[in-house]
Amino acid sequence: MNLEYCKPQTLEDLLAETRAGTHLMAGGTDLLVDMRSRKKTVQRIVDIKAIPELRGIRETKSGLEIGACETFTALRESPLVAAWSPALRECADVMGCHEIRHRATLGGNICNSSPGCESGVVLSVHEAQVRIASTRGVRLVPFDTFATGVNRTCLEPDEVVLSIILPKAADSLSFYRRITRTAGMDLACWNGAALVLQPRTPAKRVVRISFGTVMPAPYRPRAAEALLSRRPLTPADMDQAYDLIIREIAPRAGSVRASPAEKKRAIRNFLDELLERLAP
Repeated sequence: MNLEYCKPQTLEDLLAETRAGTHLMAGGTDLLVDMRSRKKTVQRIVDIKAIPELRGIRETKSGLEIGACETFTALRESPLVAAWSPALRECADVMGCHEIRHRATLGGNICNSSPGCESGVVLSVHEAQVRIASTRGVRLVPFDTFATGVNRTCLEPDEVVLSIILPKAADSLSFYRRITRTAGMDLACWNGAALVLQPRTPAKRVVRISFGTVMPAPYRPRAAEALLSRRPLTPADMDQAYDLIIREIAPRAGSVRASPAEKKRAIRNFLDELLERLAP
């Protein structure tokens, strides 16, 4: 098989090289595995690691902007990430193993669009924006519409993710949880994230939650969020929220990682922890 490889040094050159049939490579932790297993037939790779515009973790007027090529190790070690989103810091801390965290990037993680995408549930509750570029210009896409299914996104063949932006959530509480088969290394069998705005003021509190591997893309239970927001909470409220969620989700019965029953138990435990964290 003939394999074409190029490594542009500027964003302009990258956009000129990106077209149908091109596979972009950042960390390569998904792409190279898929190539070896013949899950993907690849004829043209564009290595994007050298592009300065795809790097950096910085505060902007729009929020915390994270370059698409920032690794999970960089997220794990960033004081800005720890301050803006404890949930993203927790996610980065348990994602894969030490070697994977050094290679895997935030942009690659969301572009692969696995149902158990480690960062997806966190970006969902933060209502993050994805900055996307092509030779036609730059556009912003809400993360919740970025993933369109299993291994599918809204990206056009000539587009590249530049960065991910987390809007400011100054007075907030957030956390990330997952279950795996092998501690410290395995993919998430199930994961969940919560972001609560104004957590100590029940009348103003806004609850956002998201779960992975229970639907083709990160799942926000909007009805349950509305039920849990702007009020004091009781165990009965969590029971009702759980019932709303269970009626909506469709975890795959044939999954080799975790059964639907295990995922439902994980959601129940997650809601119990959320109630405990919000207790007066």
